[in-house]
Amino acid sequence: MKRVVGLALVLSLLFCAACAEAGGAFTLKFDEGFSLTLPAGWVSYPPTEGARYILGAGAGGRYLYIQAEPARYESFESMQDAIARRDHCQTTSALDLDGQRFAAFIADDLNASGCATLLNGEMLVFLFTPQDDPDYMLEVAGIMAGFRLR
Repeated sequence: MKRVVGLALVLSLLFCAACAEAGGAFTLKFDEGFSLTLPAGWVSYPPTEGARYILGAGAGGRYLYIQAEPARYESFESMQDAIARRDHCQTTSALDLDGQRFAAFIADDLNASGCATLLNGEMLVFLFTPQDDPDYMLEVAGIMAGFRLR
């Protein structure tokens, strides 16, 4: 009996530790009809002109700017082509996140990596800076993998 209780206690502690680790992230829902899973400790900053949302690590230094403007492109491909033609911008690939197509790019002049999509009549741009922080860029991959339409 003691072994069963001991085993149950060990398993429950392991389960609680796994839940605490998984609970470090949180999901933030946006009015535009999507959500992102963000790392623990991230906060919201007051938006500035050109950015609808500014989020980042509470300690500073790592930021996500979400920009939105009326879509002026007929299709995803025309938006992707326009991004590719911008100065200081390198397109990297097209992504499919929760069934939503994104154009991924690097904006050298902003030290930012980004992705853009067309959603609900708007062009949404997600800019992550600084792009030259490789640890943050790994974190960015996880943030965008948590993109969900709701």
